Amino acid sequence: MRKIVYIFPLLALLLATSCSKDYLNRPPLGRQTDDNFYKSPGAGLKTVVNCYLGFYDFWGYQAALAELGNMATDESDKGGSDANDRPFVTDLGFGRTLSSNETLNGFWAACYKGIGNCNVALEKLPDAPLLDDAGKPIDETTKKRYLAEVRVLRAYYYLDLVRIFGGVPLLTKTLTIEDRNKITRASAKEVMDFIVKELEEAAADAALPSRSQMPDSELGRMNKEIAWAIQAKAYLFFAEDDKSLYAKAAASAKKVIDANVFALETNYQKLWLKDGYKSRESVFPVIFLDDPAAFIYGSTIPVYCSSRSVGGWGFDSPTKSLVDEFETGDPRVLFTVLDQGDVFPRASGQDVMDFSAYPNAGHHNRKVYLPESRRGQGWGNDAWTLYLIRYSDVLLMYAEALIESGGDKQVAAGYINQVRDRASNSPRTDAEATSRVRVVPNTALPHVQAGDDLRKAVRHERRVELGGEYHRLFDLLRWNTLVTVMKEYSTRPYSNGKGGSYTAPSGGGKYLFPVPQAEIDRTGGSIKQNPGY
Repeated sequence: MRKIVYIFPLLALLLATSCSKDYLNRPPLGRQTDDNFYKSPGAGLKTVVNCYLGFYDFWGYQAALAELGNMATDESDKGGSDANDRPFVTDLGFGRTLSSNETLNGFWAACYKGIGNCNVALEKLPDAPLLDDAGKPIDETTKKRYLAEVRVLRAYYYLDLVRIFGGVPLLTKTLTIEDRNKITRASAKEVMDFIVKELEEAAADAALPSRSQMPDSELGRMNKEIAWAIQAKAYLFFAEDDKSLYAKAAASAKKVIDANVFALETNYQKLWLKDGYKSRESVFPVIFLDDPAAFIYGSTIPVYCSSRSVGGWGFDSPTKSLVDEFETGDPRVLFTVLDQGDVFPRASGQDVMDFSAYPNAGHHNRKVYLPESRRGQGWGNDAWTLYLIRYSDVLLMYAEALIESGGDKQVAAGYINQVRDRASNSPRTDAEATSRVRVVPNTALPHVQAGDDLRKAVRHERRVELGGEYHRLFDLLRWNTLVTVMKEYSTRPYSNGKGGSYTAPSGGGKYLFPVPQAEIDRTGGSIKQNPGY
């Protein structure tokens, strides 16, 4: 009986608590909600950091950018293990892209994921009681900085989308499931107007710092100069269809120059050596570091685009067209392309470039190749920097905008020559290689003169200065020359017909890639397809 006496009170307690309404309705322990997250220390900065994550999607953003920017053009061939290794990338380059293309699906999704994160931040942060990491309330200026920073990021994601697809859904708030069949595409002009207005207002906000006001530890975060540089790029993209935008592009680029916080790196190769992103030339870098202990992970681009003979996956093989673009004595060719037989050191033995066992154009991208000593854990988690905008890009954008808007030709030539002089004065030996097959003679690059064909000069300079950095497609698209360039390229004996299926838009204007059919289907057809697909 004694034992039973002890059991009954316990059973009664269990029955009483298990039947309690309050007990049954207790919130799950440890669950993060909007109510408690935005009151937690550091929530504001964490929310902003989340807005950068679109750039860190490897297949959706990084690989897609390489496939579109380089492999879809005369800049590089797909490579890979064989023809069946990501064949949809080959389709991009031949001009036979389908609306089911995986590269386009991933790029659309990654950009809209970034936009969605930005929209959440812009909705939640203004009224949130944000705390710093120490648990103290943040000041209003810091909160305003967060909001301006996010607006710049969102504008860039939209620029990526509009350059590939034309007009896209302009989403500025978090959508509900009920909204999905109401989503429609804004026009390309409406998207552009949104981009430049967002950037103008963000840059004008006193809370958004200049790069000169930021500590080096914040390199890569948005600032006024990045906003102006993106704005210049946006104006230039649409200026071939509206010539008045060239003057606006020049004004935006000149703001970056006049800020006097950037400079060309004296040694061109140094940008792709260890810690190269710390250079004053680094305007808008996406920095990948390799520190798994701190949950910081690198990029897979270096292994994706390196030779299969050294354990890479063999993609992104620069073409003879790109190699032939470099002038005699231009050391940039050495730091843009790898050749068969190039040798790099290993802790034991050496890496010898051998491209003979898989389809390629006879070269690989030097700007992404990392010798063994700089590879991350597993050769695919690597400290590497994606330069979305470098200062040399800004100088060339300004020169181009001056040329096309009827500005001072001597001034434009001078900015082109700044970029050429830096190249000409750079070393002509590879600092990391055991030996390089290619020998670059110590021949100075001649200056561009005001009386030269400056349009031709600046377009040439963009190709050799930014070769392998994913700008080629966007340049050809904005010049409205993609179809003609690729058609001509298809006739070259080494092209294997690449580019031959490109067709000019029936109504004129910019070439557009197909909107992913999966996105059209998700909206019940409220998003419409581009003509011709």
